[in-house]
Amino acid sequence: MSQPTHSHHTDSHTSQRRELELFLLRLMLFALPILLAAIPAFTILVWSGEAFRDLRPTLQQSLKNNRGLIGFAWNEQNYPWMKHQALLMLPRQNVLAVGSSRVLQFRREMFVCPFWNAGYSILTTSDFSTFLSLLPADRRPQTLLIALDQWMFNSAWIAANGNTSTDRWTQNPSHDLRTGLRLLPDVLADVARRRIEISPLLQHRPDAPWGLNAWQNAKGFRPDGSFAYGRQVLQRLDEDPRTPDFQFAGTLKRIASGTDRFQFGDIPDSQALNSLQKLLRTCSELDIHVVAFLPPFADTVSNALQKSGRHQYIEQLPTALRQIFSSTSHELHCFPNLASLGADDSEAIDGFHAGEKAALRQLLHMLQQGSRLNQCCNTDQLTRDLAAAPNALEVYPR
Repeated sequence: MSQPTHSHHTDSHTSQRRELELFLLRLMLFALPILLAAIPAFTILVWSGEAFRDLRPTLQQSLKNNRGLIGFAWNEQNYPWMKHQALLMLPRQNVLAVGSSRVLQFRREMFVCPFWNAGYSILTTSDFSTFLSLLPADRRPQTLLIALDQWMFNSAWIAANGNTSTDRWTQNPSHDLRTGLRLLPDVLADVARRRIEISPLLQHRPDAPWGLNAWQNAKGFRPDGSFAYGRQVLQRLDEDPRTPDFQFAGTLKRIASGTDRFQFGDIPDSQALNSLQKLLRTCSELDIHVVAFLPPFADTVSNALQKSGRHQYIEQLPTALRQIFSSTSHELHCFPNLASLGADDSEAIDGFHAGEKAALRQLLHMLQQGSRLNQCCNTDQLTRDLAAAPNALEVYPR
């Protein structure tokens, strides 16, 4: 009676094993096309430096050789860490620019003493103090050049962005596996839509690009921390309808809807003003001089903000800031629009980013107002540089 039972168990085990093998085979056949399709996307991400690779060695080489363009298409969360890490690698800088993307057009060529641009690292006014606190004493600058974005004082915008963790600056996200894997479908889709060209990735480039945006659009960070807009500048100069924020349509839409940095607001946020006041006190204690400025909007955008009647905090902001700065030795410079600099909308990258030429105009205005930056700038040379600018958006060779 035992023999049939044994045979039954053996047959059952064999059947189960065959079913499992068949299931695994079907799974492999199902997954094989996906895996094969992912290989090109994975290769693009690795080869370009967009994902799956540690940015640290490349950053170190870029700073050492003063060569290399770093620009990510998807992984812009790498930038705040990159900026903080670079300051730990570099010797102490006399002038350090800090802020959002609106401070990025200040270049090393504009200064005669050590300068570096840590723009794209700050979201709120409280971030300035946190960022500064993360720098060792021997890396703190003598002068801090900071851009105070108008929306940093908008209560609705602040509430939407929440508090910033120090991980933003201290944790290296560049080779995070999960981030890279999440990008594979996006890369596949963009390859299919011909938004990603393979040929630029195979070329020898003197700008030593790292990141897909640097490879595809010559767009990214230079070794001095400033930002090259690459193809976007050419599109803007040619008045190409494909230019991001063409004719400021995107920015004007944000203003009308009160969204994405242009939330409505009546008065400047008191906590943001207090955070700025705290920064100024801290800088005074550390013997760091602050040169702060309100960046200009394109004239078209500035006019739309005034007409909206729902962004009144922007009109009140200069007065509120002057009250804070008046009791300190620090500087405040307000540029409501490009017209206030003797420029026009042709010198705007988009609705709220001034180009390199307009940035130089801002610097010259500060110097003419007696800024301490005169210790690190040659006004006569900068005036000549402005006059010799090759176009409305650029001053110095890329």
